[in-house]
Amino acid sequence: MAERDGLFQVSLMNVFRQAARERDAKAREDTVTDADGRVLSARSIERREGAGQATLRDHLALDLGNLMATIHLEASVDLTGLDYVQKSILNYGIPDMSRLTVDDHRNAQVARDLRDALLAHEPRLISETLQVKMRRAEADSDQRIAFDITAEMAARPVDVPLEFVAEIDTGAGKVALSSLVVRG
Repeated sequence: MAERDGLFQVSLMNVFRQAARERDAKAREDTVTDADGRVLSARSIERREGAGQATLRDHLALDLGNLMATIHLEASVDLTGLDYVQKSILNYGIPDMSRLTVDDHRNAQVARDLRDALLAHEPRLISETLQVKMRRAEADSDQRIAFDITAEMAARPVDVPLEFVAEIDTGAGKVALSSLVVRG
């Protein structure tokens, strides 16, 4: 797909999500006939023509927020020996952070767990470029541990470099994302 004025290919899932949000899956008034006589909807035109980096970033931020707000099945069910389930959408989410203490910020396993969850459930992130690094050596007084995350999002015609912060509230066991920006 050739680049068209800085536009990038949109994920098919986001085309469906937009149709559901607008409740227009059966609407026909937003159609156009192309030069070949094919009838195209506004959603299919966006899918073909692409979207800007801001739209792609917003789509990814929504999906990453949902991922970080979900605790995976393995937190409550032993999946030992169930390799396919461990790697499937049935185990969608991140490890349970409610048992995490402020002292666990030294444990590199937390960063590895976040990275593994991102790789397992967000295929737009290119694994070779994904880095999860602790922001500071000591947790702050609000019992929060922050990780700087950088990656490239697979896109056409070129990959989009990103960076964001995953902040874990060790008191509540919640993970929040912030500052999702396009680098470069």
